[in-house]
Amino acid sequence: MSLLQRLWARRRERPALVAFAALLLASLLAYPAVDWWLRATTEFASNFRFGDFGAYTGAVDRWGAGEPLYRRTDDGGFWGTYLYPPVVVLLFWPFEALLAFRDGAIAWLLASGIFLWTGLQALVAALGYDLRWSERLGLAWLIAGFHPALLTAKLGQAALFMGGLLAVAGAALVRDGRSRRPTDEPTDAGLWDRPLALLAGAATAVVGVVKFAYAPVGGHLLHDRRRLVGALLVVPPVAWLSVRFFGIGAHLTYLDVLRWGVSQGGDGARSPTLWLAPYYKPLAWVLAAQALRVVASAGIAGLAALAPPRARRTVFALGVAAFPLVTPQTYTYYFVALLPAAVVLLAGELDRDGYPELVLLGVLLLHAHAYGLRFLVVTLPNAVPAFEALRPVYLLLQPGLWGNAVLVGLAAVRVVQTTELSELAADLLPVGNTSTAGAADGD
Repeated sequence: MSLLQRLWARRRERPALVAFAALLLASLLAYPAVDWWLRATTEFASNFRFGDFGAYTGAVDRWGAGEPLYRRTDDGGFWGTYLYPPVVVLLFWPFEALLAFRDGAIAWLLASGIFLWTGLQALVAALGYDLRWSERLGLAWLIAGFHPALLTAKLGQAALFMGGLLAVAGAALVRDGRSRRPTDEPTDAGLWDRPLALLAGAATAVVGVVKFAYAPVGGHLLHDRRRLVGALLVVPPVAWLSVRFFGIGAHLTYLDVLRWGVSQGGDGARSPTLWLAPYYKPLAWVLAAQALRVVASAGIAGLAALAPPRARRTVFALGVAAFPLVTPQTYTYYFVALLPAAVVLLAGELDRDGYPELVLLGVLLLHAHAYGLRFLVVTLPNAVPAFEALRPVYLLLQPGLWGNAVLVGLAAVRVVQTTELSELAADLLPVGNTSTAGAADGD
């Protein structure tokens, strides 16, 4: 049965679920037209300028000319320049070397968008759902209608590619779990007996190599030694390629880029009234936000290490969903990477007859984050001046913060329910139908 058929079959017993699904689908289907209208009638809706892609191709040009990859700005930082590891230049080289700038940007976005679309289909199939051709085409439109995905396309960003890698990692993880019993331990067999686990680890490692800010998505590597080995196997060839083509000096400069990035994440947030579409400051309202990120990351790592094998899916979803909250510097387009986590959580909640409405609500809030925030802190105060009294808590009005928190909280509770702390988690959020609860995490 397809996922849409499964949702429609529950319209009488779970009307709220169908209503949330209809609202989310309608908003995603309509958004490309809404964005076109906003670009035609307003000044704040950006066009397809591919600014970030220009930073990537600029690094390719400097490499070809024998110049340093990284450029410091007048204030000593690296804002608006190439910020990825040296080896990632090789990813963008074909699009710069073979095509003109705009053609290269469009080709990059088409390739990475198709990769994400294909990866999500593989993930849905691994979870046991069929997709008709009409649903496959509809999925492409829904991805294009997800605001963070459209935003990354306008910037020429790498978020679609990263989301595709995580979808592939999730699909491999789920299929690997289906090939063995939930209680099987991976310690007694040979290295190559579970290639899908190695693939899941390798795909996750590539995400972290392309952009270190995504490193928290690797939480599930601590849950399974084969996945961790798959990730580690990526390091030697990538390190060799990077040093071979770019030398040691570029890597020493990249350490300065990382230190600068961490310091930027520790600075106070600009007011959300100075709105930009990529604006997302989830923990800027918290004192000692960096310390909180460290504690939260340690907690996620601990849960990943302590959870039993049958929790593999929710452990994966927890790390992926949490990364925009715990990485030092984050942006709206990072939400694209949460799509695989949302798919995994939605399938799990449907299997256990739990709370799939929460997943749909979380995705809807992520989708509405940018313009929802603008409405709350710019449009509404201009129309109703009394609303300015809420200015001290504007950061708490970020829709993406609450959508992100819903997905992380749901995943965390479900992971805890598989551990010895399960009684506490059951009090927070009931498991649901006990006859299917095990099937949601076990494979």
